[in-house]
Amino acid sequence: MLQQNTTKRLGYWLLHLHRLFDEATTSALVDEKLNRRQWQVLHALSIGVDSVAGLDGAFAPFLAIDGDTSYRPIVDEFTERGWVTDSGGSLALTETGAAAHERAEKLVNAHAAKSLTGISESEFLAANDVLARIARNIEQA
Repeated sequence: MLQQNTTKRLGYWLLHLHRLFDEATTSALVDEKLNRRQWQVLHALSIGVDSVAGLDGAFAPFLAIDGDTSYRPIVDEFTERGWVTDSGGSLALTETGAAAHERAEKLVNAHAAKSLTGISESEFLAANDVLARIARNIEQA
């Protein structure tokens, strides 16, 4: 049997990690005035996601767990900060937004390095692959 007699099974660890990631990322980015969701949106914009629909699709599980329906409010906030332009629904980072992303990415990478201490790249990739396969199995059931 894959699951031993314990109260701390896969679901426990997933929810625990989710909470820890939210808290730790927000703490790492406090000086940039970003929380984890804002970081995710900023990073997605930096790698070419160029619409609110694209952001909503990319992070749909987070919208569901947070009880939100769209990342439009974050995009609007970033527009007010001068970080994003919205030209007919096509989003792009401004120079100021790209600079904010660069600063934040350094902080997130430093945090990630600490979080992944003792875990090899192959272990990390294998864990990610296993979780993706479990999700696909459940989706297809």
